Amino acid sequence: MDVLKVSLVLCMSKEEVYKEILMKSGELFLRFGIKSISMDDISRQLAISKKTIYQYFSDKEELVQEFMKAFLQAEMNQMLELKRESKNVIDELIKSSHFMKQQISNINPTLIYDLKKYHPKAWKCFEEYKWNFLVNEIRETLLEGIKGGYFRKDIDVEILTRMRIEQVEMGFNQDIFNPSKFNMSKVQVEFFEHFLFGISTLKGHKLINKYKEIIEEED
Repeated sequence: MDVLKVSLVLCMSKEEVYKEILMKSGELFLRFGIKSISMDDISRQLAISKKTIYQYFSDKEELVQEFMKAFLQAEMNQMLELKRESKNVIDELIKSSHFMKQQISNINPTLIYDLKKYHPKAWKCFEEYKWNFLVNEIRETLLEGIKGGYFRKDIDVEILTRMRIEQVEMGFNQDIFNPSKFNMSKVQVEFFEHFLFGISTLKGHKLINKYKEIIEEED
């Protein structure tokens, strides 16, 4: 074991050790998927014993669940921050899409599949986030866009809210978009742009192109 890492862990408070385990295991899950990472892998990464990990998490299921809660909370905070910083709904959506693109590029395509198949409690956290937070955010954004003249008045907000939610999840479906043939980030960008241009007015189209150019210049 790495003596320095062990020494650092010994100097940490219980809360700090908990966060360190959660952070390092989360990095492994995001990079390699969940199923392929064992508690032994996490133990080696942290240079601590599995016994120490089990003092904080009863099993891998609990660890995955707590990782998912922390990940979703961080994502929610980031999205709300982007909303506060944005000039209008188009600016917000373009920034959110860019953020999502960066996030997905750092996520192993198998992660969503692993969650859904092997970790029902963690998947439930994702479902609650989706239906309790994302649905409301998308609905409010669509209504605000209609009010500002950026989105068409004739769109059905409830239908399109749910369609957008399912688009995002479908982009991770490996039966439809096999990672060996499709880039996950590109799939999500294509879905997003098809959705956004489809609901926008001419006023909205002009702003979409404007903010897209700004993002591309910054990259």
